[in-house]
Amino acid sequence: MPYIIIGSPCFQKYADQLAAYGFTVVLLPSDHGLNAAVSTHADTLVFSDGFVYIINEDFCDGLPEELRQHFTAVSDRPYGGYPTDTAFNALCIGRHMFARLQSLAPSVRKYAEETGFTLVNVRQGYARCSTLALPGARAAVTADEGMAAAMESVGIEVLRIRPGHIALDGCEYGFIGGASFVYEPRNCCSISHRSRSVYFFGDLSRHPDGQVIAGFLAHRGYDAVSLGGELTDFGGAVVM
Repeated sequence: MPYIIIGSPCFQKYADQLAAYGFTVVLLPSDHGLNAAVSTHADTLVFSDGFVYIINEDFCDGLPEELRQHFTAVSDRPYGGYPTDTAFNALCIGRHMFARLQSLAPSVRKYAEETGFTLVNVRQGYARCSTLALPGARAAVTADEGMAAAMESVGIEVLRIRPGHIALDGCEYGFIGGASFVYEPRNCCSISHRSRSVYFFGDLSRHPDGQVIAGFLAHRGYDAVSLGGELTDFGGAVVM
């Protein structure tokens, strides 16, 4: 049974639903040293490329014992407001890592360099949050023009959507990456409810580009699963 790690507001709203979809749902500790808008966000508190998971050592201690062995605990941590809160907020597709390199945590940069990622500098510090990435299809969805151009420059197919129409408490609007997470089973024999899927924190049809997004996903072999309610940026999720 796959694990999904999410922040407290998301946990309160969707934990039971996600459990019904076959996930073991884990609550991620909040970081009150961060801007309140992102203090519970998995895409801010954890770096993940889908295989390696980097987290601050203090927060690693707050995870269930059976999960800690899968994390690399480091002294680095996001802190304060933008852009220092984006230290772990890097987006990985294939062997490319997109990040505001000036803000990237040394531990994440070291990992990228040691494992052969090509680092792509972008202006958007919330690189992972701003983008719904489909690594298995080398494709992505974003409203951020800078991210779109950077991804297209290395051969990633991008669907551009209009900004806004996604709630984020304390902000004018949130991002599509933070309002969703992708599950790509590594076992080709996975049962049907664990097929390649994108789960949305809210109702995708409420987004003015919702139908286009759903079509883009379907054409690339992903089911779109709406969890209901207003489409909201909860900071995505860590899926293991």
